[in-house]
Amino acid sequence: VTPTSFPCSRATNSNFAAAAGEMDSRGFDSTGREFSSATEMWAQEIGATASASASASEVPPGAAAPSNGDAGEEAGGEGKREEWYSKGIAYWQGVEASTEGVLGGYGCVNDADVKGSAAFLRPLLAERFGAVKRHLVALDCGSGIGRVTKNFLIKHFNEVDLVEPVAHFLEAARENLSSCMDVGHDTHKAANFYCIPLQDFTPEEGRYDVIWIQWCIGQLTDDDFISFFNRAKVIRFTL
Repeated sequence: VTPTSFPCSRATNSNFAAAAGEMDSRGFDSTGREFSSATEMWAQEIGATASASASASEVPPGAAAPSNGDAGEEAGGEGKREEWYSKGIAYWQGVEASTEGVLGGYGCVNDADVKGSAAFLRPLLAERFGAVKRHLVALDCGSGIGRVTKNFLIKHFNEVDLVEPVAHFLEAARENLSSCMDVGHDTHKAANFYCIPLQDFTPEEGRYDVIWIQWCIGQLTDDDFISFFNRAKVIRFTL
């Protein structure tokens, strides 16, 4: 189940509570259920409340979140959160490991998507790293079958790591990228494949020049979205 008609803007830290209030508006999820606000939708889906989301988002990285309610309420909320993620994984486990599958039946957009991504990245790489030749490493988040890595990222980076929670997608990525593995150090290759949900993944400090997040961040709850970006700050560049 996904919210389909709520605004997609995000905010961090102390601005989150105010932004959440501004985002509240009536909408529907993908099953047609109506909610008076995004807050109500999250409350039903993962047991989150506006105050809980605000409190968690204001906690500095590495600090413990403040207590909100008794242990029973926290356990119930965590159970609903896990259910939210398990439903998402269950959906993708039933999807064919192909370009058509991961693009929801719109495989025809692949070429335009790749061209648009390249046009977006090239000037940013030039601005950030200039003409200096260096060994560049990227992380492909929610990599699926390796579509973005194979068609785009591996052409711009010496190494690409892939993180993806759906096992048969990641296995397909290994096969699709088999010709780009175990090659010379300075050539372009797919290096590591992590079968881990993004909300549980911490990028290795100092390894990545770019963390690439495409069409997957909406799978995370608001608090996990903020938490991942805090963990991603250990690198120099996030897209």
